[in-house]
Amino acid sequence: MTGSGPVTRCVLIVGWGFLGATIGQRLLADGITVTGLTRSQTSRTDRGRRAGARIIVGDALHPELLDIALRDVDHVVFSAGGHTPAAAAAHPSEAAIGMLLPLMAVLEALSKRPHVGMTYMSSGGAVYGNPVRLPVRETDAPRPISPYGALHLAAEGYAEMSSRRSGSTLQIVRCSNVYGPDQAHDRDQGAVAIFFHRISQGIPIRIFGDGSALLDYVFVEDVADAVSRIVAGRIDTGIINVGSGAGLTVLEIVEAISGAAGKAAVIDHAPARSFDARSSVLDITRAQSLLDYSPADFARGLTATAAAHLRGARDQSADPGTLVNH
Repeated sequence: MTGSGPVTRCVLIVGWGFLGATIGQRLLADGITVTGLTRSQTSRTDRGRRAGARIIVGDALHPELLDIALRDVDHVVFSAGGHTPAAAAAHPSEAAIGMLLPLMAVLEALSKRPHVGMTYMSSGGAVYGNPVRLPVRETDAPRPISPYGALHLAAEGYAEMSSRRSGSTLQIVRCSNVYGPDQAHDRDQGAVAIFFHRISQGIPIRIFGDGSALLDYVFVEDVADAVSRIVAGRIDTGIINVGSGAGLTVLEIVEAISGAAGKAAVIDHAPARSFDARSSVLDITRAQSLLDYSPADFARGLTATAAAHLRGARDQSADPGTLVNH
């Protein structure tokens, strides 16, 4: 439902990475003033400033800096990713510090500002684990099988506790596997970006397991659109799934990417990893009802992703000093 009270005027995005920057750009386009707080200066922060965002480079764990970032803000979107699933599995204690402490710092600051709401960007692909049924609904019990998923679930719980104590509003957006333009291809997360880069360059790709894992892939612009509707409309969604609502196997996305890149994939198979879900498709009925949400299918999202990749490759070729992905 739509919230009451004044409209949202200024939003703080904590974490100006792939997802946070796209959300910030969408909010700016929708007429909302945006501040970004991020630990790194990148081409994304440069583009954000050019689009009109106030970008602050620093750590949310510094109270004075966080106070400056929260000036005049009436909503926070927390999109600081921290660790990847593989890194969290390898170093769970470090991941807990990296993923939870910044959130706790922001929530402590918001406890003194109960009029400021929060949207927490969680991971539906990790929080639900291997669901008992597909598509998985928000009311289904989360059963994480990875430290990454367990930490996102812990973050959700802590944010809910803080919201209850302060009386502030909280929305939790459980995203499926987000992909799209400007996603980094040099990390161990983001299969679409990694596969497209490597296939287009003729570099072998690695698939863990036999490639039959059935997963939900959502276009980043659709996630940004959903978040903008939640924030601008002050819509009380509670926990809400934001995905495509459709499942594709890993081998199916490889086939689609090979077609878009115009090259056959060279596949190296590796043993399945214990922290990867075997199947996870989100039920998006609530998002469709509350947000008039209509996500792109994978073919359309991949076309836009491929076009952006090719534009970036041309720009990088013209200027070898340009960093296209971060």
